[in-house]
Amino acid sequence: MRLYHTSPNEISKINEAGRFGSFLFFSGHVYAMAAGDFVTYGLDIDDDSIIEAGQLFYHDDAEKLRALVAELAALMDIDESTAEALIEESQSVYDLDGINMEDAADLSWDVQHFTARAAALLGFRGVAVSDEQGTAYLIDMLGRENELVRA
Repeated sequence: MRLYHTSPNEISKINEAGRFGSFLFFSGHVYAMAAGDFVTYGLDIDDDSIIEAGQLFYHDDAEKLRALVAELAALMDIDESTAEALIEESQSVYDLDGINMEDAADLSWDVQHFTARAAALLGFRGVAVSDEQGTAYLIDMLGRENELVRA
């Protein structure tokens, strides 16, 4: 599968310090979320290394996700079934009572990072999630900068 990532800056080193840790967002087509100039990267990745968010808790090793679910539940002060639903995208932070709409976008990004972490715990390199552009892919790129090819 060929995926694309756009960045306002050239990427020379991936670290775990940002909002999404070592994961970068990719799409099946080029689109940019930044105004102005951007750099486009292509990535060839095996379909089998990506899991859909909705399949995470149907995986044979889904029990490995319990601590992650508990972590999200504690972070957002919600029950674990709601945290699981957020991670697998069957529910959105925008559906939750008591969520300040000004905070909802940041919370939704935080949940996407939990979704990516869940995929990694199950042995996948990435996860397919839904975003405003359709399907997006969070792919772990730590130590794999050489796989990013300018497109």
